[in-house]
Amino acid sequence: MHDGNGGEHRQITKVEFRYPLLAILLLAAIFAFTSFAVGYDQGQLLSMVFGDQAYKENFLHELFHDTRHALGFPCH
Repeated sequence: MHDGNGGEHRQITKVEFRYPLLAILLLAAIFAFTSFAVGYDQGQLLSMVFGDQAYKENFLHELFHDTRHALGFPCH
């Protein structure tokens, strides 16, 4: 753009992007649930469905066993 006096004016456009609060809360909840399931569950989550058998078999513990070691969670 020219100002008529031989100089140029430049327009600066500032774009502000905000993340929706609901999306952040949903991702935080998914992260917390997944962290518990992978790192700490010893039958608690599936005990609602399988009862005491979930504690004996540790279904999720066995499913995520190698992942636990890779992430540094203690499990033995």
